[in-house]
Amino acid sequence: MHANGTPEYAKLKSGVTGEDLLEAVVRSGYPLQAKVAEILKEAMPENQWRGKIQEEWAYVDRDSKQVRALDVFADIPLSHSSNKEGHFREHAKLNTLIECKQSELPYVFFLRHDAPQDSTAFPEIIGTAGPDVRCFPTSGSGSEMSDFSYLMSVHDVLACHEFEIFNNPPFHAISLTKTARHRGGKLELTGEDAYRSITLPLLKAADHLIGVSESRSSPSSPIRFIAPFAVLDAPMIGTVRHDGKNVFLALPWVRMSYLEPFSDREAWNETESRVRHFDVVHASCLQKYLHVLLEGVQKAADRAIECTPQLKEGIAIIGEEEGYSPLKSLDEDRRQYLDREPAGRIFRQSDGHALGFLEGAEFREDDILTVGWNL
Repeated sequence: MHANGTPEYAKLKSGVTGEDLLEAVVRSGYPLQAKVAEILKEAMPENQWRGKIQEEWAYVDRDSKQVRALDVFADIPLSHSSNKEGHFREHAKLNTLIECKQSELPYVFFLRHDAPQDSTAFPEIIGTAGPDVRCFPTSGSGSEMSDFSYLMSVHDVLACHEFEIFNNPPFHAISLTKTARHRGGKLELTGEDAYRSITLPLLKAADHLIGVSESRSSPSSPIRFIAPFAVLDAPMIGTVRHDGKNVFLALPWVRMSYLEPFSDREAWNETESRVRHFDVVHASCLQKYLHVLLEGVQKAADRAIECTPQLKEGIAIIGEEEGYSPLKSLDEDRRQYLDREPAGRIFRQSDGHALGFLEGAEFREDDILTVGWNL
């Protein structure tokens, strides 16, 4: 300790002040990361198998093969206690992969009126036989149509569209950009920054998790719901064409779409691209978002746990009701038809119309409309 009372290790040099240091820390985004981890911890289900949260979660970049870090990762067991004893049974998990960003300048989202595909695909579901289930309708048993089958995605056989987190994000966007100041002081949009700092880390981290999980897969492995999303402490502004004008909306939550080629294993229609999703949530809405996420995934997990054998095999008998009906195992007399090709693919389409509230509205091109969570 020096005579002035300030120890050597506490002295700031080169003209640096405490205010300078605090400003640098706040700009870094690390306090936001810590806050997100804390909110996530508080939102997690309370049971003796409380999930695990890890900051600076390491993953391997699928392209460069370099080790990188994601801001926050969580492994959350999903409880299911419908057995007679009421005991907790863990056969499903939710994994969140989170990137945190803050900025005084806005992020801009290019919105569309409708979702980019026929059925939901977020969060991704793994731990099943594949992305699809080969379905035989109940009415075909014992009839001349008993050889008829079709493909449905795991999301669709579980009727995930009935739950808000799968089916009803406030908005769908196909492109995300970040604003920056040009030398002349004018704002300009840069998609490259947002792509490299948000899109790539989230999807590459998800790919790493999927790859590791599938390489260690066994019949007893849990079914996993994988939800990548970004948390922004920055203005979130959406733009969409409406009645020939550019309409601007301030957004609480957006679902981003990213197109990439199907792999050989997934390709059933070579003329289309695979649509992957991640969410972007404003920091002020994170608590509500996590509530919607956990509630919806838990309900979907309850259904998945009940029909785990059918999902693990990738073959099932399914009811013909419009809503959800539990899967049943294929009876032996119909297994003779497994060597026949499925007739095609059937979707359970969502009924969401993301921007339906705009119909009949009047806006000026410079308006920014603030919208609530549920439209």
